[in-house]
This record gives sequence, structure tokens and C-alpha cells, in this order.
Amino acid sequence: MGSTANDHRDAAAWYQRYRHLRMKFALGLGAFAVVAVLFGWLKNTMLTIDPGPGTPIGPSVRTDTHIATLIQTLEPYVPSLHRDPGKDRYAIGIHLVPLDGSDPQLVPIKGHLAPNEFALAKLLGSEGHTLWYDVNGEGAIDLRSHTVIGTLPPVPAAMEGGVLAHRPPEPDAFLAAGLITGPGVWLGLHSSEELQRDYATGKFVRRVVWQQSAKQLRRFHRGTLEDAVDGKYHRIRTMQALDTTGYLNAAFLRMDDRSEPLRVASPESVLMVHTSAPGAQGTLIVSRVDLDGKSRWSVDTGIDRFRLSQVLPGVEAFAFIGTRPPVPNKVSEPLLVIIDNTTGKAITRSLWP
Repeated sequence: MGSTANDHRDAAAWYQRYRHLRMKFALGLGAFAVVAVLFGWLKNTMLTIDPGPGTPIGPSVRTDTHIATLIQTLEPYVPSLHRDPGKDRYAIGIHLVPLDGSDPQLVPIKGHLAPNEFALAKLLGSEGHTLWYDVNGEGAIDLRSHTVIGTLPPVPAAMEGGVLAHRPPEPDAFLAAGLITGPGVWLGLHSSEELQRDYATGKFVRRVVWQQSAKQLRRFHRGTLEDAVDGKYHRIRTMQALDTTGYLNAAFLRMDDRSEPLRVASPESVLMVHTSAPGAQGTLIVSRVDLDGKSRWSVDTGIDRFRLSQVLPGVEAFAFIGTRPPVPNKVSEPLLVIIDNTTGKAITRSLWP
């Protein structure tokens, strides 16, 4: 009888010790879990480097409703003494800037990509409400919903290999030296050197004349022309400056390298670009001028005139892409500026979204 009571007491004591150990184990496991969660939180917040905004890659594309730009963003990482940049991972998205001035949006495309996985990334082009891209594989987004399209629609034949497989036209392709405003009448932007070399009496001009980007002061000139020879060339009878105002690196804007300067109606006008000032701080200025060379409006884009990388023309609005003038020890901010051809209203967006 006494032995049985002792056995019960021993069993009860053993069970109490077991419960105590199990409770300590559970508390320890819980504490470990809390510490692990806290460590993970600290790693993902306080110890993780946020690399900041993304940067544009490749040329932008103009659609019917947006300016689209591929953006690469370095994903957050934990710093170390022997950090290997080859292990960095990037997210790729498409930055959509609406032409109507509404807020831009970044559409995520792919993430956790190694640098060599998007080295050939490019926008293929747009048709209607669809924009195609190639980011480690072809895909498309819906420009209305700003979402990736699940089932890829067929890439138009014109875009196979990418409409941007070759570099887009250089900004100079959209510059013109002058235009024929009426029968036998020329309106040009010429420097003194150009006047003597190319636009003196007896020289010939065509309807489409390219303007070289050069750091020269140009003035408005009106010329009288003879009838076309062979339907192409007009001999210059006279050429006279309209006023004494000079515009640095001035040129008229046109839709492509085969067209005359774009005309804007009511009153009939043309668009002109020039540089705000000589030197490293000169910015691109866009103006609307009438056929007498009188300014209707002028807009300073804030883009370094000689770091203008793209011109995206449009009948309603021109878009310009480039960087701000250089600042010592800083990377110049890339800008997209859209200017309404009629009113001069400007939409400026950073391409550090």
C-alpha cells in the first residue's frame, strides 16, 4: 500500500517536472520566434538599403495617349563588407506619362532580375490601346487599365524585332532652317556665316532644309525666291534680316527629316527652338512665332540644350527628353517635357519615378 502511494507521488512529481519543462520549452520557442521575427523586421527595414527611385533605360515611345519609358529599379538589399554587385536584383516597369497632363503611373513588369537578364530590354511599340515590350521575353500592357495583358496578343509584323531595334532619330532630325511661307517668300533662321555661305543672293534653297545644331546666333530673315527649277530648287533673289534679335542655335521644328516645319493655325505660326544662354547652363527654349518672326509664347523646358536625347513629335504637342544642366557632384535629373503646340502649356515630369 505504501509502495503504491509512493509510486503515485513519484508519477505526479515526474508529470509536474515534465509540464514545467514543456512550458519552459514553449516559452523558449516562443521567445526564439519573436526574436526571429524582430530580426527579420530589422533586416528588412532598418538594415536594408533602399536604393531610391528607378532610372530610365532605352528610348521612350510615344503612343496615342502616353509617353512610355522603361524604368529599372534596384531592389532593396542588406549591406555587407564584401557586397557582390553581381548579386543585385532589379525590378523593371513601364513609366506611363499621359499626354493630357494627368498623373503618371509606373506599371510593374518583372522583378528579381539579374543585370544580364534585361540587358536587351526595349519597348517594341504601340498600336491602339496596346503597348508591346521585350523584357527577358515579350509582353504587352493595356494602356487603358495600366495592367499587364495575361494572354499576349500577336505582335504586329511592323514591330517584330522592335521598332526601336535601331536607335530613334537624333534630335537634330527634327530641326529645319526655314520654310516657304507663300509664293516666292522664305522665312529662315540664319547666322551671319550661314547667310554668306548658303543663303546669299543667287544661292538655291529647297522646301525642306535641315538645320545644323551649332552654337551660333541666328536671326529671322525674309527672302524672295524665284520660281522653282526642276520643281525643287529656288534661286534666292534677296535675303533681309527682319530684326536684330539673335537666338542661339535656333531652328524650326518639324515632324520628321523629310517634312517642312510644322504649321500651327490661328494665327498661322511655326514652332522654334533655341538655347537660353551660352555655356554649360544653357537650356532648351521652345517658342511659337508668327510668319513675321514675332513670338506668341516661349517656354523654358529646363533641359540642357546639348543633352537633349529625344524629340517625340506630334501635331498637337511635342515632347522632349533630356537631363537638367549639370550640377557638380550630382547626377543630372532626366526630364520629360510635353508642350502644347497651340497654347504653350507645358507638362514636366521627372523620369526618376
